[in-house]
Amino acid sequence: MDKYKLWVLGLAVVMVGILAMGWFVGVDPQLQAKAAADEQRVSVEAQNDATVQTIAKLKGDFESIDALRAELAGLRSSIPADGDLPAFLTQLDTLAAESGTTVTSLTVAEAIEYTAPETSVVVPPAEAPAEDSGEEAAEGDEAAETDAAASEPEGPETPTVITDARISAENFVAIPITVNVQGDRDGVRSFVDKLQHGPRLFMATQLSMAPKDDAPELLVTVVTGYIYTLLEK
Repeated sequence: MDKYKLWVLGLAVVMVGILAMGWFVGVDPQLQAKAAADEQRVSVEAQNDATVQTIAKLKGDFESIDALRAELAGLRSSIPADGDLPAFLTQLDTLAAESGTTVTSLTVAEAIEYTAPETSVVVPPAEAPAEDSGEEAAEGDEAAETDAAASEPEGPETPTVITDARISAENFVAIPITVNVQGDRDGVRSFVDKLQHGPRLFMATQLSMAPKDDAPELLVTVVTGYIYTLLEK
């Protein structure tokens, strides 16, 4: 009887071992492979969705490529890739004709490399120290000076300058320009306005007007400023 029990127990152990071996050798690897396949499928589906979105965006951009090219052309005419002075001279002649003025001279100085402005940090004003409760307020001139200083308005805060790291001295230059123009007051004002809002970006830094000696109704006007060039790298 004991031998029979031992035989049954041994047989049970063997069967359990066979089942365990079947699990580890056959079933578990298949389950792991299925789980890995599911993860890979989810990853591929996510990549496909991202690709579909990218293609849709590119398709939309391509449909508006003509508008983008037109915008780029406008920006390039405003800040060309080279000095393009002949085009600027043509622009001045056109502006003079439209405003009824005459450009008498144009001076072009040596180009200046771009320098990024330093960002200013606004420092809050220091608070006045509190007075002891036992001290009496100052009288006479000292009190008046203190009140006057306290009533002075604070100066304007220096704004933080935002720059683009892609703009540097290697690809962006400013060209100093001085334009002499003659005409009546309305014509000169129209010319200066058109110059600052024309197709070529122009920043006026100085303006002077004086009556012409032999024709006081005409103004001899000198406009100083900059045009800009963004080089292609």
